[in-house]
Amino acid sequence: MKKIYLSGILSVLLFSCTDILDITSPDAISGSVMWTTEELADKGVLGIYGVFYNTDLNDIAAGSAGGINKQGIESLGFCTAYAGSCGILTSETPSASDAYVTKEWKFGYEGIHRCNDAIANLYKAPISESKYGRLMAECKFLRAFFYYRLNQLFQGVPVYLEPIENDECTRGQVSADSVWQVCINDLTDVIKEPNISDNTLNTLYGRPSKGAAYALRGMVYLWKKEYDLALSDFENVEKCGYSLFQGSYLDQFSYANEKNSEMIFPLQYSDAMGYYDNIQQMVGARDHHDSWTVLQPSCDFVNSFQNADGSPFDWADHFPGFNNLTGIQKEMYFLRDGLKSSTETAYKDFWNELDNRGANSLVKRLYLDSGNEDRLRACYENRDPRLKQIVITPYEPYDCYSIWANDAKVMKNKELRWPFLNRGADGGDMWPDKRNSFYYIYRKYNEMTNSIIDNRAKCHNDYPLIRLTDVVLRRAECLNALGDIDGAIEQTNRIRTRAGMPPLTNGGDGPNAVIDADDMLARIQYESRIELCLEGVNFFNEVRWGTWMSKKGTGFKNAWGEITNGNWKQNDAKWPWGAPATEVQKNPNLKKREGWAY
Repeated sequence: MKKIYLSGILSVLLFSCTDILDITSPDAISGSVMWTTEELADKGVLGIYGVFYNTDLNDIAAGSAGGINKQGIESLGFCTAYAGSCGILTSETPSASDAYVTKEWKFGYEGIHRCNDAIANLYKAPISESKYGRLMAECKFLRAFFYYRLNQLFQGVPVYLEPIENDECTRGQVSADSVWQVCINDLTDVIKEPNISDNTLNTLYGRPSKGAAYALRGMVYLWKKEYDLALSDFENVEKCGYSLFQGSYLDQFSYANEKNSEMIFPLQYSDAMGYYDNIQQMVGARDHHDSWTVLQPSCDFVNSFQNADGSPFDWADHFPGFNNLTGIQKEMYFLRDGLKSSTETAYKDFWNELDNRGANSLVKRLYLDSGNEDRLRACYENRDPRLKQIVITPYEPYDCYSIWANDAKVMKNKELRWPFLNRGADGGDMWPDKRNSFYYIYRKYNEMTNSIIDNRAKCHNDYPLIRLTDVVLRRAECLNALGDIDGAIEQTNRIRTRAGMPPLTNGGDGPNAVIDADDMLARIQYESRIELCLEGVNFFNEVRWGTWMSKKGTGFKNAWGEITNGNWKQNDAKWPWGAPATEVQKNPNLKKREGWAY
């Protein structure tokens, strides 16, 4: 760690007409003059936000790309499979030199030191008392956010609350509870500040608010299992003016609706300001702006989507005995029509190749040369409506947009088929970047037309860091922990019925009848995993619940559940994380984490 001066960092301007953070920076600002004028003080505070942004959009490595590592953290969770190497998942003894570890540590402390610089020096700026109060509250919220993220991962880190020189960064880790208290102290100051608004939905959009501070402090109390205090904070969030988005699930994340009423603390992107995210490149296919399909929906996640009546999905309900079949046997149900009868060389070659992979005549009788696609497509019908909004499902026609296609670059009715034989244009196969086997593709955050972005690394939809759905589900979790199952059901049903799923009931019969508190927690966990996928939240929830090891699975799987690479190795050493090896080498007061390689 080092002292962060604001010379050489991205300066930031706030455009009052649009409330968009412009982080395309013109000039370096000397630390010695940063706080001497109101304009420079604004830039000094807004410079903190630059830590959140990835300035190298060509870097799509999930664990090392710049800015907040939302997509890297998502790749560690149950919902997403990561099509790349990931030492934290694949090593029996994870390395403290892993990019994930060093990235998160650097992100957190760069943000913290920028906050400390602003908090220590804002008083020098010639600004009004009300503006001083608001800017100080923003800085304290952001500092709490950085410590909150670090503590979720490392469970105890060094605490610095003042600007320091590089050679002064010699403190050791304090307890996790001590770090949580730092967050609580800062967030309490924010809540008490009279000059910060209840919400920033209409002015200063995306900046910290009183409602955001209640939400984040509630999350801290939830980690501490102080459910009564967490519940009180979560209840105050909506009193600050935030409300649930009313509309389809996918619409909530569209460009047209990005500034909706449940976005409590969003990360803003803007085409007008020339700043973008590269999540499209990570979740899309080659037919979606030539994207790379790096983050893919886990097959276990797709299988977890309930039936439309709330009952659990089971492949055996569609294909008797499916769960006892081998991989090659299961694959027969996923094959495209006509492989056996077609005279086309590519079809015949694949059908013959099946023999080399163990598909004898008995196995091949599981396949329908005509109707195989229809019966598989039916398995994704009558499911939780969010499934087809989040995931591109097999043999479902979608319109796509690709930079290589016809003049219009729009391709109609492309389908995700197996095997991939005909890329084509209209009516052709959807073409992922990873084609060694058959994997699902995300639809969420995947722009499939040319209306929003013009290349794979230029997505300018805002990204939610805190949104109200998360708060409502955490409120339900607190109510359940405090013995109020009826209250937990009421809050969970707000999310569930909005999605078009049947409401839960306390007791009774049927798949939506809640049995007890453990069952209710499982219902909340289901909604969290579905609703918050690809938002960099679920990994933290899983480790807090103690379910990450059991839910993550055992490796990178294709659509029928066969491990194709990855071979995740589950062990307790993966969390909490060890301090980075480079920091331990520089600072002898940092303790090594048992179970981590240094």
